[in-house]
Amino acid sequence: MRRNLVILLTILVNALLFAQLPPASFHQLRRDEKLMSSFYHCLAEDEYGFIWFGSRHGGGLYRYDGYDLKTFVVDPSKLHRSLSSNEINTVFSYADGKLYIGTHGGMTILDLVSGSMQCFADAIDKVPDYTTFLVEPIIPDSTCECTWFGTAYGLCRLDWQSEAIDCMLPSNQADQRQMPKHIIDMVVDRSDKNLLWLGTADGFFSYNKGTGEYAHYIIPEAPGIVILDLYQDKEVDVWIAGDAGKEAHAGKLFRFAPLTGHFVEYKLSLPGNDHAQSVGEVYSVLPATDADQLWISTKNSVGLLNKHNGEYQAWTYDPARPDGLLPNEFFRAMLADRHGRLWISSWQGIQYARNAFVRSERPVFIPKVCITDVQVSNARADVVKPLLYHQSLDLQDDQRDITIRYVLPNPLHAENVTYQYQLQGWDKEWVTSDQRLVQYTRLHGGRYTFLIRGREGNGEWGEVTSLPIEVERKLTEYGWFWVMGALLLGGMLFGTNRYLMSRTRKEEQLKSDFNKKVTEIEMQALRAQMNPHFLFNSLNSIKYYALSKDKEATADYLTKFSSLVRTILNNSKSHTISIKDELEALRLYIEIEHLRLEGKFDYSFDVDTSIRVEQAQVPPMILQPFVENAIWHGLMRKTAGGKLIVQVKDLGTSIQCVIEDNGIGRKKALELKGNGPGHKKSMGIQITGDRISMINRIYGIDTKVHIIDLVNARGEAEGTRVVINIPLINEDAS
Repeated sequence: MRRNLVILLTILVNALLFAQLPPASFHQLRRDEKLMSSFYHCLAEDEYGFIWFGSRHGGGLYRYDGYDLKTFVVDPSKLHRSLSSNEINTVFSYADGKLYIGTHGGMTILDLVSGSMQCFADAIDKVPDYTTFLVEPIIPDSTCECTWFGTAYGLCRLDWQSEAIDCMLPSNQADQRQMPKHIIDMVVDRSDKNLLWLGTADGFFSYNKGTGEYAHYIIPEAPGIVILDLYQDKEVDVWIAGDAGKEAHAGKLFRFAPLTGHFVEYKLSLPGNDHAQSVGEVYSVLPATDADQLWISTKNSVGLLNKHNGEYQAWTYDPARPDGLLPNEFFRAMLADRHGRLWISSWQGIQYARNAFVRSERPVFIPKVCITDVQVSNARADVVKPLLYHQSLDLQDDQRDITIRYVLPNPLHAENVTYQYQLQGWDKEWVTSDQRLVQYTRLHGGRYTFLIRGREGNGEWGEVTSLPIEVERKLTEYGWFWVMGALLLGGMLFGTNRYLMSRTRKEEQLKSDFNKKVTEIEMQALRAQMNPHFLFNSLNSIKYYALSKDKEATADYLTKFSSLVRTILNNSKSHTISIKDELEALRLYIEIEHLRLEGKFDYSFDVDTSIRVEQAQVPPMILQPFVENAIWHGLMRKTAGGKLIVQVKDLGTSIQCVIEDNGIGRKKALELKGNGPGHKKSMGIQITGDRISMINRIYGIDTKVHIIDLVNARGEAEGTRVVINIPLINEDAS
């Protein structure tokens, strides 16, 4: 199908054809023991910053990180999980984290992280011609979830879901002869995403994805052109580079305007001795930093073309410049990396110009440091390693030595890169290094996280790359092992200690029991003394009451006295009694004395409500002697207005009993007692003191008695206060 109008314009440039570019210094990857093949045909930069290229003469696929090469070749043992062929025609890095590889044996898709490959050579029975598997251009298309690729048979499509391959025959069967063969390059139109521009061995075509129609654009001056490269600039003009076909090594460069159908030819040549020298085939077109210029690569030159006046300034191979372009020509592909450096593939290897920068049309990105290899002690030989380490690394308990390799891919100045790393859980802080590996030996079992970041020169540190690492713990590295061991050892020591001390304890227990029995006998003797003393004093009171009172008063007194005696006798049977029983006996005693003294004093009880009076245990008759002293020696000698206060306070682990009177005081009482007949020490207080000492010894407590003489501001006696602190007794301890 012919277009309505095809206009061919030719720009003839004379003097400007022979300009030379300023010399450039190239970093070269030459054919040697690492690059063993030739004719490096394609270039690509992936999203991590690695440079990929392939050899069309069977050398396979290469990845370059700015320092070292990694080679990928066909692995016969993996069948459809390796490269489909070692003859690489094209590489294309897409945003899905995949590298698309076109070979002489079909298409292979490489996962940039895991390194897994998917080869589609097994679909050969689903396509009409074996030439389908000579794959050159590849374009993944997310809008239709497919991948377009050009083959020697024609245009094909791989469906992402079904993985079916379809050859895009014309929608009209009568137009099948219009379908181009041997598609060499392909671009998506900038203004119409449904339109594909096809550069083929049969000329220049377009394909509409929506209608399935092809269109052939014939260039009158080059009807047999073999198109080697296509580039569409921002003005949507398509630049067509190729070979004139019938004219041997006659390079052709055209500019096509889709809106008008115009073709413009740019004739390129190099200076010769007597006349202009042909540049040979035009292989590749790339945008330059200046929007008015393009980078052009040909069979024997690489240079800048001015789009307006046709001036072509070029580099060629110069034997006098070892850092110049590589020899043997065939500068097949060009690439603008993320720094804007110009990369060139050729027959002899790969090179990039250190001081030539290109306007990259890719979004600017700052790569992170990539972890490219981890070597582990005692690793199995069949372990498949990923290309980049992202997922958690799980190590066995005998894999304690690791070597981690990392790289900041293709820095602008490789010699000026600094790294910082830290193994969290092992390194206490960041470690700075200019090396691209770190070794850790004798790691303990547990979880770690390896962190790595890099920078060029004095720039900012880049984003941190992390790799979780878990080393399987040995039995002795688990905390519970040592806890159980400690418990077992402690149990053994405890049992041994108990066994060794058992006889000593028995002897001590026998001795303690013996001493306790002796003490209890002494206590019983004291109680035996206490009861007659109390009865003697009480009988004196009854005698006095009987002589001085009538029968009814005496009978009432005797009734209370009998209740008191019964209570005291009951209480004296036990080592300890409740504070309730003690206070009840004390209350009866005070009531009897109150009757005897005919109301000479008033009395009151104040007991903290927080005290469990029925549970709190005290020795029997511990308070009565002090109350007796307060009445007989303090209040009885007072003519009137006597007061007796009994307080019981809760101190937590003990109770405090306060017995306070406003009698004549101890000093005056001693004076009166000393002048009277039968002067002797109070037997009740003495016996009670001895009982308290024995109680403290038996129960291991510390009962304290404080006697305080109360005086007024003039120093005159105002009574006595007795404070008794009694620890609560656990009867089980007896």
